[in-house]
Amino acid sequence: MRQKVGIAIAYAKKARVLLLDEPASGLDPEASNELSASLQSLAAEGAAILMASHDLFRVRETVHRIGILHHGRLLQELDAKEVSANDLEKIYLQFMKN
Repeated sequence: MRQKVGIAIAYAKKARVLLLDEPASGLDPEASNELSASLQSLAAEGAAILMASHDLFRVRETVHRIGILHHGRLLQELDAKEVSANDLEKIYLQFMKN
């Protein structure tokens, strides 16, 4: 519930920058889908959104750019439109093995 309230406050205040850590954590599938739509809407209105998440499929649906971090280092940056969800998972797992 705290996740929803925090995101609602940012949305209501028309925040220009959002820093989100696992924003879909604890949300049911419907609320998670609504979150993605809300974030996309905010981004379309010019908001900058940085989201950290292990939910690769939700990330792929929501964002424009994907960065893969490991031990605090950016290992790869991808355009979300150019990678499928399955390929993203393979790339992610490959980096995490090393």
